[in-house]
Parts: sequence; C-alpha cells; structure tokens
Amino acid sequence: MKMARSSGSATKKPKPAAAPAADDDRFTALPLELRAEIASFLPFPEVARLAVLSRPWRSIHLHTPVVDLDLDDFLYFAGDIVDHKTSLPGLLDDDALLGVRDALLRRARDGTAVDVLQLDYSAGDPRIRRHADRIIALADASEVVLSVPYPFFDARPRPAAATWALDVPPSTRYLELNWNDYDLAPAIAGPGAAALREMELNNMEELRRWPHLPSLRALTLTTVNVKGPFAPAACFPLLENLSMCHTNIEHARVDILLPALKRLYMDDVDVSLPAGDLERGGDEDDDGPCCGDIAVDAPQLEVLEVKGTLEWTVEYKSFTLRAPRLRRLSWCGQYAERVAIDAGWLGGVSKGKIQFVSNGEREEPYSRDMKYYRAQMLQMLQELLPDLLPETVADVARPYMTVETYTVEAESTGEMIPEERLTCNLTALMSTRTR
Repeated sequence: MKMARSSGSATKKPKPAAAPAADDDRFTALPLELRAEIASFLPFPEVARLAVLSRPWRSIHLHTPVVDLDLDDFLYFAGDIVDHKTSLPGLLDDDALLGVRDALLRRARDGTAVDVLQLDYSAGDPRIRRHADRIIALADASEVVLSVPYPFFDARPRPAAATWALDVPPSTRYLELNWNDYDLAPAIAGPGAAALREMELNNMEELRRWPHLPSLRALTLTTVNVKGPFAPAACFPLLENLSMCHTNIEHARVDILLPALKRLYMDDVDVSLPAGDLERGGDEDDDGPCCGDIAVDAPQLEVLEVKGTLEWTVEYKSFTLRAPRLRRLSWCGQYAERVAIDAGWLGGVSKGKIQFVSNGEREEPYSRDMKYYRAQMLQMLQELLPDLLPETVADVARPYMTVETYTVEAESTGEMIPEERLTCNLTALMSTRTR
C-alpha cells in the first residue's frame, strides 16, 4: 500500500529575499539635485571619482553646488629637504589640474552654477597660483572662500605683495580670505570687486592698502594687523556692518566715519603705535605701545559692542561716539581715559550693559584697579542720562549695578588671586526712564 504523497505546501521553506538590483539603489534613486547636494560635502576630486559608479553618477561633479579643492594635493615631494638651504619645489600634476579646469569650463558652458568655491592653495608658488586664478574665474561662484597655509619649508623666491592681484569674478558677492601667508597680501580687483557685498579677512599680518569696494555692506576683520591708512569711508561708503576681532590698527588715531553703518563690533581691537615709532608720534619708551584715540561718527548706528579681554587689549586714550540712533550698547572690559557718548536724547539706548573686571593690577599688564573702571562707568552713564544732574547719576543707577567677587588662578604663579566684576544692566536701568 502506497503512502499518499504529502502536499509540498506544508513543508516548503520560504525562499530568501533576492538582493536588491542596482536599479533599486535608494541613494541613486534620489533626484540629481539632492545627490549633488550630498556629494558637495566631499572634496571635488572625490566627487569626480563617483562618476565610475554607474551611468546616473557619470556627471555628478558637474552639478555639485559646492566645489571644494586643495591644490596642494596635486603637488608631490614639495618641501623635501635637500640640504640646510634647499628644499624641493615639488612636482605639480598639471594634467589633473587641467582636468579640474575642464570640468569647470563645461559647467560654465552648460550654465550649471557653482554656489560656493572653497579653495586652498599655496599662493607663494606661481605655478599653483596660475591654476588657482583660472579656477576662480571659471567657477564664477557667488561665494568664494580662499585659504592660504603657512609657507613651511619653502625656500623658493617669493614675489612682492604688490606684484599680483586677486581678480574677483563677476558673480561673486561674498569673499573670504584666510591668509596665513604673512609675506603675501593680494590686491583685490577684477570685474566682481565693484559688486562685492560681504568680505571677511582673516590672519593678515600686514594689511597696507584697502581695495575700493563701493557696494560692500559687511566687513569682518579677524587677527589682522593694519599698517596702512585706515579710512573705511573712502573705500566702503555703503558699509552697514563692521566687525573687528583681535585686530591691531597701527595708528595714533582712528576715525570711523560711515554714514550707513548700523552695527559695529570691536572685540580686542588695539589702536596704538608700536613702541619706538617716533616718526608717527609713538612713545620713545620700549616698554609698551602708545595707546590711541578712536572716534566713531555713524548717524545710522543702532548696535555697538566693544569688548576688551583683560590680558590683551591696549587701553584707549579716548573714545568718542556720535550715534543718535543707537539702541543697544554693550561695553565690556575696554578701558579708555576719556569717553564721550552722544546717543541722542533720553531713551535712545534701551538695551545692553557696561561691565568691567579687575584683579587689582596683580596679574595682567593692562588691568587697573576697580576704582578706575567705576569712574569710567559713571562717566558713560552721565553721557547716557543727560536729563540727570551728574551728582545724582550714581544713586539712580546703583539699583541696577552688581558686584561679584571671586578668586581665579594666576597663570604665572598658580596662586589664587581675588577678582572683581562690576556690571550695570542698561536694559533694566533704561526701562525705568521716560522718553
């Protein structure tokens, strides 16, 4: 007697799921614009390598909104030491760089815009700079960020700063220069210079001349040493935002006369002549710089922030301000022998604070005893409260002033030293005043 064959459906094992085909790749299935946006986080040579993945990726490098390039990656054996006086200039892969330029040329012809160009290169090498200048022109990006590294182990002859210019493309509206090469400072020119709206300069040891940028609205200086004339009104007549951080202006007097300026930020800005600079009125004493005078005349200014770090900022001989539309004032740590503020009639300044920190001249070279800071705060409050008699200002402001006492560790000795912080809350004080 034969046994009945059992149905296969009861014992049949499920088949394993098939691996997704290439056409089912979710990343590749994304729209080209989104894939190009994601690929923009990669350096441009790596974006170009994605072209070998499949047909949908073949032209991805022609669509990325950001082009990120380090031209020193195309230089081999640079800086190898031959002897104590000679280092190799390196071998430059011109063919690869010509390929990059060809890709940018295709984009320019196809109308595929580059939004942001991030370019690192050694400006002291004329071979690299020649490629860099052409790449900047071909990209014609709306934002250009250029970074120049320190010229380590570079024994080659270096051109003078005045022998070459950085040509800004026509479409560029934002320019950022991270210029760590202290021996080179480009002159900003080209068809796009007149249309620039924002510029940021970082790490410039010697800034001796300013470009004329008639459309510039915002300027940021970070770790810049200004040796040439400082007259922003002549170069940037429409400037609305000026930010200076860790910047030294080597002049006895600085005048900031900007009719359209709305916001001014000064963080550790030293205005002084180097010690021994007798030709320009410097101090003969080599113990320190000669502090200078600052005058700000900005009829549209709404926000002023001044900050001085206890251990770094040089004191001002005087600070004069005329800003009838000023609404916010934040003044922290910067000492000035004389302060004159014209902020319009009562009620103009409605927000901000005045703050000073002192450790009694024990630790930092520019730290004064708190009695000097109290006198400056009182002088500033008298200017801000013109309706009050000078002898009554202290009593009116006292409820809005706080004093904090604490200890900090001295960097030189490691001992704990007392420190005091004095703050006047202008926001609270001015809220009690009638317009």
